[in-house]
Amino acid sequence: MHLPIELWELVIDFLDDEQTLKTTSLVCKAWLSRSRLNLFRTIELCLPRHLDYFQTLLLDSPHLAPYLETVDVSENSLIALFRPARAILARLPHVISSSTPAQPRRLAVHNQLWLPTRYHPDYLDSLSRLTSLTCLDIFDVTFTTVADISSILRALPRLTSLSAKHLDCQRQIDRMTSSTIGCTLPCLTKLRVASYHPTTTIDWLLGCNDFPSIRRMDCLYELSTSNRDQGLGAFWKNTGETLEYISISISKRSAGARFPLGAIEHQLDLSHCRSLRLLRLDCRHERGVAPDWTWLTWLLSHLTCNSLSSITFAFQSSSHALACLHAFADELDHAIAVAPFRDALKSVVFEFDFQDPADPDDKRFVDFFPSLQARNVLRGAFGA
Repeated sequence: MHLPIELWELVIDFLDDEQTLKTTSLVCKAWLSRSRLNLFRTIELCLPRHLDYFQTLLLDSPHLAPYLETVDVSENSLIALFRPARAILARLPHVISSSTPAQPRRLAVHNQLWLPTRYHPDYLDSLSRLTSLTCLDIFDVTFTTVADISSILRALPRLTSLSAKHLDCQRQIDRMTSSTIGCTLPCLTKLRVASYHPTTTIDWLLGCNDFPSIRRMDCLYELSTSNRDQGLGAFWKNTGETLEYISISISKRSAGARFPLGAIEHQLDLSHCRSLRLLRLDCRHERGVAPDWTWLTWLLSHLTCNSLSSITFAFQSSSHALACLHAFADELDHAIAVAPFRDALKSVVFEFDFQDPADPDDKRFVDFFPSLQARNVLRGAFGA
């Protein structure tokens, strides 16, 4: 049977085993290009010698460089700590920039130190020559201070996507100084952040930097009941005019305490987000017996945009949603029904990780929201 090459390429794309991809690359010339793409699209570097192998590959086989899309660095070694100049991150920009055909679009750095001030003096210059990089993902990374983060972001002004999750700094800079070393990312349209206590580093990112083109924000954030210096509120105020999609998951530092109204007003005021079209509220983490949804009803009741067309609530299951929302369902139903965006609202979606058609809670759930049900905006909310 003769199948179009496009179908074979789709099959090859589903292969994630290196040895199998090496085998498919030897089948025929038509399969070679797609097999190479999947073999070399992502390069993972965990040890210094991996970078040496990568450099040799670029020198000996430059025809493979155009396949490179993502460089993933995770070096949790003593070399990165005691000999930072020999670390993978210290040498990577020079290795890539020396190979003209290599044009990676994404750099992922996780579970390690990133210390640009301890690298070669030309490090930031080499980093800035990686003009093809448009996506930066940093997870569980420690810097010396936020000044290091600022210098890295300044070297990558073409970023369109930034993911910053669980970042930390070895030393803290006073608030007045840190507020002056922020930068502007003119091309950034998508930002993802995640931080539990302490949120100081993410607060600096949110409150002291400018994102004039941002359209989407995904946020997992631990709200303090006492710290008014958190940066989430400043972010909404500074970027609200351009944000169109927000996904937010809020937890609180003190499990037994309730959210103070002052903290809610200061950090969760989305009234500046006047262009908002899609709002997703991720509640899957909530497992408390008596969860506090004051922040949720306050946030929805204080939205001032007229363009919001869809709201999504994410829960583990309908039973989980009922257990969490039973005391707030009436208030939530009313807050959405009378909101300024009610005329533009087309759907309120309850998204469940697990659904069981036989579960009676799936059928009972709509009864908790009579106003939304009457407006027919819950249609399709429970589709698989």
